[in-house]
Amino acid sequence: MLIAVAGATPTAIEHPRHAVVLALAFLVTAFLSRHNPEVVSTLPLARIALPVAQVASASVVSVVVGLITVGSIPPAAPLLAGTLIVLLLTAWFEARSRRRRFVRVLVLGTTDESRELQATVTDVGAHHYRVVATTDELDHLDETLVASRSDLVVFTDHIDRSAVLHHVAQAMRTRRVHAVPLSTFCETALGVVPLASVDAVWLTALASPDAACHESPSGRAFDVVVSLLLSIPTMFLVALLAPFIRADGGPVFFRQWRVGRDGRPFEILKLRTMTGEGADWSSADDPRITRLGAVLRRTHIDELPQVLNVLKGDMSIVGPRPEQVLISHDLENEIPLFPYRHMVRPGITGWARVRCGYASSTEQSALKLGNDLFYIKHRSLVLDVAIVLETLRLTLFERQHEVRPPAADYVLGPSRTAFGAPAPPGLTKGSA
Repeated sequence: MLIAVAGATPTAIEHPRHAVVLALAFLVTAFLSRHNPEVVSTLPLARIALPVAQVASASVVSVVVGLITVGSIPPAAPLLAGTLIVLLLTAWFEARSRRRRFVRVLVLGTTDESRELQATVTDVGAHHYRVVATTDELDHLDETLVASRSDLVVFTDHIDRSAVLHHVAQAMRTRRVHAVPLSTFCETALGVVPLASVDAVWLTALASPDAACHESPSGRAFDVVVSLLLSIPTMFLVALLAPFIRADGGPVFFRQWRVGRDGRPFEILKLRTMTGEGADWSSADDPRITRLGAVLRRTHIDELPQVLNVLKGDMSIVGPRPEQVLISHDLENEIPLFPYRHMVRPGITGWARVRCGYASSTEQSALKLGNDLFYIKHRSLVLDVAIVLETLRLTLFERQHEVRPPAADYVLGPSRTAFGAPAPPGLTKGSA
């Protein structure tokens, strides 16, 4: 592959170091693309476009490194050949893994629980998993594992955890198998955090110095670069739309106080799409929305001025959507875990936004929180890129008021009122 990617002939490569640069860039990209976050497979566009974006990034890196180390740009022919080869290999690996390998799940619980889990896995799009067996008899667990050839045991809440782990440990003598509670499976496979399962251990993980909720230099660089790239078309669109927005009566820009990182309020900037003011829930058919505003909201053009908030450091490109101050106060009183979404900068788009759309009630806000908590714990640059790609799909082909939240029953719990644990220290209710 090294020769194929680099095109190692005197006429194809002007400098030997170009071959090394190209080969390493594409080989590393091919390796990394096979270790993308598992939940990316639940995003219709990102699971296809993310590998392509990674290969495109490798091309850019090759050009930059070539300029730095060699003083010239790698020839176009091997660069294009390497891109094509890696794309074909990535597609081949993906197709092969989907056809030959999936995780076989044994559910320790009732038949209804097993049926519900399989339906949710299919609905969310986590096709990497298949429920192949169900049992609630621990005494015969080893035989059931062998018969079903299961790779993973998912046990529900009414099954004793210590007993499960004891029997799985015995089964591991003859077969490699892992066991996780249902809440952990929801988090790793479905991309949601069941609010009722959040405990002190889960929250302590967020306080770790290595936790994903701490901002990384690469994440901030991503915010700044994307914001700068968007600032030019934003200025052009604002200049074009300003006269029409004013014709509806009122200012061009809409400013509102929202809750930011650590509960600190900041003033968000948007193109005005509504008449009047107030801290009320908004819906798709809100009578306050102007005719032009409806178009701007559907295409999310009204959000573009928030690139200034990103450059100022109040927001990120990807993160939990910032809530209005008064509504946030109310939600903190009703959903004790709600302040934890303030551990990171709010975003223009986010994991909860692409999977749940907009919220217009406490229950819908709780559903989004179950997704936001997943993002806060597992966020990464690759996941951010996948979310941006999925945002483009939603903008072009779907209306976010119509997005159906995934795994809603698991997020809210059986009673649909299990909204979580006590508020975190330093983020008390009403702190914004």
